[in-house]
Amino acid sequence: MNLLKKMVLGVSIFTLAGALFAQEVSFTNKVSSDLVGIEISEDGSSAEFAGIKNNTKFEYSSDKLDAGFEMTFWAFSGKDTGDNAYFAIAAEDGVLGSEGWCLDDYWAEYRPVELLGIGLHRSYLVSGSYFPVEDKEIDAGNIGSDLGLFVRPIENLTIAAGLDFASIFTGATDIYNLPLVNFGAEYIVADMVGFGAAARNVLNDDRSFGVYASFIGVEGLTVNAGFSYNAEFADVKGNLLSAALMFEKDALGINLDAVFGLGGEADDGFKLYTGLEVTYQLSDPFGIGLVAIYKSDFADQSVIGANPYVKYAINENHEVSAGVCLEVAETTTISIPVYWEFSF
Repeated sequence: MNLLKKMVLGVSIFTLAGALFAQEVSFTNKVSSDLVGIEISEDGSSAEFAGIKNNTKFEYSSDKLDAGFEMTFWAFSGKDTGDNAYFAIAAEDGVLGSEGWCLDDYWAEYRPVELLGIGLHRSYLVSGSYFPVEDKEIDAGNIGSDLGLFVRPIENLTIAAGLDFASIFTGATDIYNLPLVNFGAEYIVADMVGFGAAARNVLNDDRSFGVYASFIGVEGLTVNAGFSYNAEFADVKGNLLSAALMFEKDALGINLDAVFGLGGEADDGFKLYTGLEVTYQLSDPFGIGLVAIYKSDFADQSVIGANPYVKYAINENHEVSAGVCLEVAETTTISIPVYWEFSF
């Protein structure tokens, strides 16, 4: 049975199970491309096909079990792959992969009793560690492990601990001196504010930890803040002070990211990252937005980026988008990001 048939069969089984037991099933498939990549520098300019990316994500949730996977297929120009074909298939870096596909992530959590969960490659990012413009969390805020336990002794409190697979299957002495042990906790107070703390790889020299908070007490407003030791986010490395804001009122949405480097052993690269996204829903199907970013090392390197875009919801399951992305650094790059997303 080939890979595609296995994926379809797996999704079908989980969907049938969700229908029979009235649980939640979600599926998203997003086909995207930057269409053309234009680079302009002092030495001249160049343009090439930017490639096509297909990202598939499936999630299943029930009282006893949460599970899912995320997979990416890449198709891009022969110039990037080193062969003579204009079109070729290759994989991104991920959990598992071979030429043609990549399993970016997979996870499961089984709860034999209400207060205990057993996690397999289960990420759990604590409150306050999310950045809406980048649409991702900082890794230092993850209290999950490849093999871990989640204990929920009271409502809104989660305590986690576990090991990463690199400790078990590659041999700890090959990469690290000691096993990769992670732990942390999250507590949400009366749907007003959430607190989280995470410690990763605590037995080795490249350990990291973070403390975070999130205010959610006003409808349409979320404010995140945190400190991360020996971490990295958006090319800022070291000890990081971070903040984020999400605001939504009627048709208007505003997202803000900010990460400031405070030095540390991993201090390298940029010292500041900021991001701003403003969205406005013109009508039920039409929306417009603008993303702007700025990075600086406070010396001789900086990056300025802007991405205006438009979205159109064909119906509740299909959405398309197109925009223009400009990034000015040592080299100026221009691309035309587009996507089609199907979800249910």
